[in-house]
Amino acid sequence: MQKKLIVLFLSLMALAIVLIVSRDLLISRPDKRPANPFEFNRVQYKSVDSTLVHYKETKNFKLKMNEPIGLAFANEKLFLLADTNLHIITLEGKELKNTKLSGIPSAITLSNEYIYIAFSNFIARFDINGKMLNSWKPLDNRTIITSMAIKENTLFAADAGNRRVLRYSTDGELSGSFNGKENKDDPHGFIVPSPYFALAVNADGELWVVNPGKHSLGQYKDSGELRSFWTKDQATIEGFYGCCNPAHFAFLPDGSFVTSEKKIARIKVYKPSGELLCVVAPTEKFTEDGYAPDVAVSPQGDIYALDFDKKMIRLFQHK
Repeated sequence: MQKKLIVLFLSLMALAIVLIVSRDLLISRPDKRPANPFEFNRVQYKSVDSTLVHYKETKNFKLKMNEPIGLAFANEKLFLLADTNLHIITLEGKELKNTKLSGIPSAITLSNEYIYIAFSNFIARFDINGKMLNSWKPLDNRTIITSMAIKENTLFAADAGNRRVLRYSTDGELSGSFNGKENKDDPHGFIVPSPYFALAVNADGELWVVNPGKHSLGQYKDSGELRSFWTKDQATIEGFYGCCNPAHFAFLPDGSFVTSEKKIARIKVYKPSGELLCVVAPTEKFTEDGYAPDVAVSPQGDIYALDFDKKMIRLFQHK
């Protein structure tokens, strides 16, 4: 009798466990789950106070390319990488030159005399009209050059694959690199979770590099020593949202930063000291969950944005 009672008790316990587990599984279905009070709500960070928006879109023109890649401004012209071509375009959108390239480009920068185009793991030099002059020695297959900038006779290239900044002479000699570590005990240096790794040189000859995993911009000596930095690790309009931002940046003539973000696409201006100055283009201007637009700035302070999703170049001017 006692054995039967034990068996009955265990059977009832097993049934109760099955019922509890089944109930939990039913409640856990995506369509049955209660709202998560701690879930991060991106919608609240997309709206921007209109008084913060100091720029207006004054012009744009559609591109007839399949895959826009990068944009640069020089000599009152736009230099566009798209598909496997270099396009030289007037500021009104008229194409002046279309040069077929040997592969898929990844980044572009210009000096007074030359155009430098990266092809993931090597760099080629062109004359100012787009004629190829020479190709530099390729690096390892992990190399992904995502951004370049020139300071006098030095070309700096951001290598997202190896999380380092390469230092070349403008004639193509690789003279060194640095990984962003502040000292030998620094465990990470540059944190580059995805192929967004940007650098630029301002009018004073200062090299600035994004540390995208830290949401920071740092000023470095040519040798790689960190001189100063500022960080904006927050989702509000004052900061940078997502795993790795800003994705692109450029400088205004006064040294202010023009930054472009992905995930919540938006373009903003920060003071040289790192405080938010204004918004150029809020999220509503771009495609939902779109790519961060590349940015290029004219000597007059006009901001050109390469909108990858809408396949257009857009001009933003101060109100």
